[in-house]
Amino acid sequence: MRAMKRQPTATSEASELKRPSRFADAELTHLESVIRHLLSANAAPMPLYLDRPYWLRRLERLEKETCLVPAQLKRLGTLRHLLMAEASCRRECA
Repeated sequence: MRAMKRQPTATSEASELKRPSRFADAELTHLESVIRHLLSANAAPMPLYLDRPYWLRRLERLEKETCLVPAQLKRLGTLRHLLMAEASCRRECA
């Protein structure tokens, strides 16, 4: 009797290339801390190379490279929302 070989699917191949969700918590905690500090009223201005698009790219990379659980996706979405809200506030307030 021949054993059936499991055929890889596009979804399983993509998730096998991603890091496990346990690696995301430390990075999310760091991003939460830094982004909230940078967006606080008493923070020094962001250096040019650490602008809003940089932080959005960091969030995108984390989402793309890690198998995130729903709670982590929510944290990531909150950070993305904070950055986007800050950008629209600067446009409106200027």
